[in-house]
Amino acid sequence: MNMTLAIWLVLGTCAIAVATDLRFRRIPNALTAALAIAALGLHAASGLAAFGIALATLVAVLFIGLVAFSFGWLGGGDVKLLAAGAAALGFPDAVPFLVYTAIGGGILGVAFAAATGRLGSVMKSVALILRPYAYKGTVPVAPTNPIMLPYAVAIAFGAAAVALSHTAAPFLRLPL
Repeated sequence: MNMTLAIWLVLGTCAIAVATDLRFRRIPNALTAALAIAALGLHAASGLAAFGIALATLVAVLFIGLVAFSFGWLGGGDVKLLAAGAAALGFPDAVPFLVYTAIGGGILGVAFAAATGRLGSVMKSVALILRPYAYKGTVPVAPTNPIMLPYAVAIAFGAAAVALSHTAAPFLRLPL
């Protein structure tokens, strides 16, 4: 198995995004726009069906990401990077990319909370958010002091997992 140009583009973009997210706490629009345009161009060269799937993936992930953004769960740059990365990878690699990104986000969140001494308060906040699932008639309580993570790190984790699934770690490929 080998890595495609799309995987290399996503990995390179994620490397730059991680650097800017860690240093400036933002992901440049030009970076995510360039990846989105390159993704659509790559898939257009493969035919109308591939272009349509890439465009649909871009729009779907943007839409779902905007919902997450509206709740304050993700930043705008994170949403755009996720959508552009998913569009570049196309189907079926976009699915494990998103799954592994979510796993990476969980690991990042726990590690960051533990490193800052906030693991207990974060776990309490998660319990308050999930409380309505255990006790009918209760409402979720939003955290008062949420942790803001450089989520480009989690997105890069998802991209790296997809890249590894094509090379050294085929066991990471999800059965789709």
